Amino acid sequence: MLERQVYQEVFQLGRLVSVHAHLTRDEVLPEHQLEPTARVQPPLAPRGGRQAYLSRAAYDLTGSFIQIEVVQTLLSAVPSDTTFVARLDGNNVVYLNASRGSLGCSQRVAGSTTQLARVPYDPEGHRWWRLRESGGVLYWEVSADGQAWTALASKAPPFSVSSIFVEINAGVATVSPSPGVAIFDSFNTSGTRQPRRIEERRLSVLGTREKVAQLAAARLHPEHFNNNDEVNYPDRPFIGNYSKSLKHDAVGDPDPISYGSLLRALESRTPGEFEKILQPPGALKLTNPQAGLTFELAGLDAQAVTQPPAPRFDGKQAAAEMGELYWMALARDVPFINYASEAGIANSIIERAIRSLGTEFPSFGGPAPVTAQNLFRGIFPGEQVGPYISQFFWKGNSDPRKPDGQGRDADEGFITYGSQVIDQRQWTVKGFPDIGATADYLTTFTNWLAVQNGRDDRGKDQFDTTRRRFIRNLRDGANFVHFDQVVNAFWNAAFLLLSEPLGNQLAGTGASRPQVDKEFPCGPGNPYDPPGTTNDSRTQMGFATFGPVHLLQLLMEVAGRAARAVWWQKWGVHRRLRPEEYGGRIDNHRSGRRTYPLDASILTSLSTGLLSAYFPSRWGSFLLPQAYSEGCPTHPAYGAGHATISGACTTLLKAFFDESTPIENPLIASADGTTLVPYTSADAGQMTVGGELNKLASNISLFRNAAGVHWRSDHTESLVLGERVAIGLLQEMSLTFNEDDAFFQFTRFDGTLIRIVDGRVEPS
Repeated sequence: MLERQVYQEVFQLGRLVSVHAHLTRDEVLPEHQLEPTARVQPPLAPRGGRQAYLSRAAYDLTGSFIQIEVVQTLLSAVPSDTTFVARLDGNNVVYLNASRGSLGCSQRVAGSTTQLARVPYDPEGHRWWRLRESGGVLYWEVSADGQAWTALASKAPPFSVSSIFVEINAGVATVSPSPGVAIFDSFNTSGTRQPRRIEERRLSVLGTREKVAQLAAARLHPEHFNNNDEVNYPDRPFIGNYSKSLKHDAVGDPDPISYGSLLRALESRTPGEFEKILQPPGALKLTNPQAGLTFELAGLDAQAVTQPPAPRFDGKQAAAEMGELYWMALARDVPFINYASEAGIANSIIERAIRSLGTEFPSFGGPAPVTAQNLFRGIFPGEQVGPYISQFFWKGNSDPRKPDGQGRDADEGFITYGSQVIDQRQWTVKGFPDIGATADYLTTFTNWLAVQNGRDDRGKDQFDTTRRRFIRNLRDGANFVHFDQVVNAFWNAAFLLLSEPLGNQLAGTGASRPQVDKEFPCGPGNPYDPPGTTNDSRTQMGFATFGPVHLLQLLMEVAGRAARAVWWQKWGVHRRLRPEEYGGRIDNHRSGRRTYPLDASILTSLSTGLLSAYFPSRWGSFLLPQAYSEGCPTHPAYGAGHATISGACTTLLKAFFDESTPIENPLIASADGTTLVPYTSADAGQMTVGGELNKLASNISLFRNAAGVHWRSDHTESLVLGERVAIGLLQEMSLTFNEDDAFFQFTRFDGTLIRIVDGRVEPS
């Protein structure tokens, strides 16, 4: 067997740069071999020109074919063409031709040209071209893979094809500085046999993908269970379920027929049924109910993870979680820096919140016993150390090269994005003391009901335009998560961790180089970093793997996968009502419009307990005051999208960086949010990268609670859901690396230390 010969030339701007013409003597008859160029057309004329390969020998096309793989044509944006020709002589030819975005089949007979067919050119679907004669018919054919062919045109040969020459050519009609490159390959071969090293790589790709697929297939998909609230209250159908932007009755309870149309669509999974969901005229659209039906090509399938049933509508936990949300709404404008002092003032909002959560609502799901230090905080490692807000939400990079006040010191709050910066301060919204009750929304029954029926009240926020501020209270935090895309804060954290130089972050001086002499080392499994470890390479540094590009890619990638996983939980499993809907049930019950099976704890607190001092007197109703003019978004509560994505992104950052690295010189926002001041409490020296990343995730999640749109259990369970999505992605990715002994290691939210290596997740 003769090995194939390879000629590598291509047409570009009037000169032969490369055409791949693969020949094999065992696959084609001798007369079907394209030989090296016998003659080439002259160089480009002043107005344009063409270059060509022409076979030396003639072919007998009778009962046979000629085919070629068109890897790339000249650019369609310029007057150019790329052509495959069977020629008797200059005046008698048949050919396929790609030009200006279309593919044509043509013949020229006795100098007269006729186009037989022209279709939009598809570089993938038309990758292979063929001229074939059979039974007295000539076919102009195309194929995506060189195996299955489609005829674009056919007719009797216009001249004898028993002695033809083959030509491949490319050219431009006018002079063009950049016509692109035409690349041909695999003349009269299948193109399936490749040089040994290329073939080895192709098979390795296949083998790796098979390993990943086997790993994914071995995962057992869990059964999904909800709390049965859709059937728990037959005399009040669907009162415990999400129904915003569907139809409601006069007091805001779901219309069963409208809700049933949603269930029918979700059960059928038929796209057309989702278009038949019954909504009030002009109602806001539902947000992406088909997202959880997507199949993932990497990481966990959207339905391969689950959450436990949400607390029942009539249960003590739901009532306790609602109690916390009322207190968060009341405390929106209290600066975090004042929590400790406010807790010492009898009957202040903070002091009453601590007492209420500890006595009236002990099953609310947060830290216990409740103190000024852990009020409204998460329960995971590191979250109760230091200020309420993560340092990654406040601090910037220090850079001695920059002017004072513009990023020289970390307390100025500027994060370096290459030569640009992100200011950690934001334009926030006016608070309750500034503009009265209009700082909180959906506090009257009429407005609440209109919004439940889908009225669009977005964009009615009133901004505080006096100056930009660091996040100083729950209202500022709620404002941040009103407009973010969740991953924003984690990109900021990544750039800070990648860029902070060694040395004093507040001194404004130092010889350390930002982005070079790193304050925050990578994790122990990084093969290139940190310096001096057993894995540290002597000659290489990370970039596209185990470096900044790798990390930033994963943050965006895991965000989408985490969102689709939680969207399945929202729509496909739980359909839990939002707190604003629960607040409507309370207002109906307390106002006598209708009764519901609500747990007595929330009703007692509102009537004679600690919440009764504020409801209904402060807002005129028992509705849960919303921080957003439109209230909650148009998708169910459980799980929480912000929380799930935050859990996933936090897991990736912990996997890339050494969690145990201390946070030096911690800061806290002043009461007005205009400056960052040193945090000097006793636990100031206990803050670490891992703890502050956990806190960042909870900040983003619990800020949504502070806005009134999510529950405590939405937060807690969804961070863990996001973590599982991230672990699945890292597990599969760990099968793909060339680096020896590389692994990811981090502490899970439950406090266990794990290592991910070679497709395995194991204790570390």
